[in-house]
Amino acid sequence: MISGNSKAKAATRLLQASLLWASASGLALPCLAAPPDAATPAAAPERIDAAKLVAGLKRDTPARTAYTEVRFSGMLERPLILRGELEYLGPGKLGKRVDTPYQEQTTVADGTASVRRGTRAPRTFALSQAPELEGFLRGFTALLGGDAGALARDFELAARGSPASWQLTLKPRDSRLARRISAIQVDGTGSAARCFRTRDADGDLNVLLVDALADTKVPTRPSQPLVDALCRGFKVP
Repeated sequence: MISGNSKAKAATRLLQASLLWASASGLALPCLAAPPDAATPAAAPERIDAAKLVAGLKRDTPARTAYTEVRFSGMLERPLILRGELEYLGPGKLGKRVDTPYQEQTTVADGTASVRRGTRAPRTFALSQAPELEGFLRGFTALLGGDAGALARDFELAARGSPASWQLTLKPRDSRLARRISAIQVDGTGSAARCFRTRDADGDLNVLLVDALADTKVPTRPSQPLVDALCRGFKVP
């Protein structure tokens, strides 16, 4: 049997996965203009609009992308580093494969989530058992459809930064979900996202590195400041 807290964390990671499809392969975000030519007088910094940013994240199916995941938890002696592949096959259909340091396959389809670890029998649960998870499902459907209006019904949206370095923040409106998740942050540059951070209400942090950062060599014991620097585009030793 899977606990309610485990269900929420699993769904959170799947929502993160859905964000990846929208950014893994060079999308043209309408609000992110190319830098001006050196001979052109510098213009005022361009403001990043959350709705336009989401509109540019629309993704066709099917889609797959590699990832590196770093989990910081008070229950762990050191951060857990995972590598694998994410898959999106259409509305409500997600897959996440962990290749290292263990083998695990998570799938969501037809309102049911299934988790298989190694050769063990899969564990399943209906997403309807946790009503707050429906907001997650609506959220990734809206995001992949580039529908900022629908996404805003379940999350407060905010964007900041510049075309060279931007951040999109989603905060859940549902009080039940907010008791588990404080915010989801997406960091990117130009037309690509590179990092997805989910901050749990209990202080845990889950980070997904994608696109150019998917193959990053992460230290055995990475610190949160180091991973934060990676997300913001800084080169670290």
